[in-house]
Amino acid sequence: MPAATLTVGNVEITAILDVDTSMPLAEVFDGSGDPPPGGSESLAARYPDEFTADGWHFRDHCFLVRMPTRLTLIDTGVGPPDSAFGRWLGVGGTLPDELAALGVMPDDVDDVILTHVHSDHTGWNTTPSSSGWVPRFSNARYHLHDADVAWMRGLVDEEDVREFAEAIAPLESAGQLDTSIEDRELSPGLSLRHAPGHTPGHRCVLLDAGGERVLFAGDLLHFTFQLNDPGFRSSGDDDPEEGSRTRAAWLGRVESEGLTLATAHVPPSPIGRIVREGGQRLLRRR
Repeated sequence: MPAATLTVGNVEITAILDVDTSMPLAEVFDGSGDPPPGGSESLAARYPDEFTADGWHFRDHCFLVRMPTRLTLIDTGVGPPDSAFGRWLGVGGTLPDELAALGVMPDDVDDVILTHVHSDHTGWNTTPSSSGWVPRFSNARYHLHDADVAWMRGLVDEEDVREFAEAIAPLESAGQLDTSIEDRELSPGLSLRHAPGHTPGHRCVLLDAGGERVLFAGDLLHFTFQLNDPGFRSSGDDDPEEGSRTRAAWLGRVESEGLTLATAHVPPSPIGRIVREGGQRLLRRR
């Protein structure tokens, strides 16, 4: 699928689709959070681009941000079939091939911003070598909030321990992981914003260029219905109450301030603007 590209001032943003597949609804809405508005059985009729009778159309986007002096990758997707999320999902992603098609080699990337530590956002962080797992983007500084590193380091499930050892620990060992916690500007106009709830250290990324601002939302939201029901307590959020508050606050800003919204999972386009129709928020393609 052709990559979606938006130019803002002197910055080019490219949305890269790493994975396009389906997840069973029973796993997406497992009863640990709120039921979706109207119930799961109505989702396919209301959001046909997003749901079938028994599945969620799962899309996973990463974002390449080309600035005059730096090349930044926001999130690294699901990873190969033997990555943590690939093993669970049964399919791998295509990010390295998509980057190569854009003329970007791994050592061209200056910064990798990980919005959070979930495995569908960290899957291509590393690559195996004769000496073990090493950072895939060998010249990059990886940025991940320390609250997420500490949270994941404390998990004891065997699969989580393996994931940390393969996808996060090698970044530390190589001296390429920046775990600073403050909101700050990484490069002119591109800044980190702590947006906790989905995970303790979850971040959004805000770009201000050419008189326009773009919010890279990470997993601030997953579904279209969350645009109008930001209070939905998602089973995927570590702290559903905090996640709902954070989502409501940021979506309010996106709408009131006219920000462009770049999302990992929400259709119809990974890059859009919130508009109102019939009193409802919709995400319209840029």
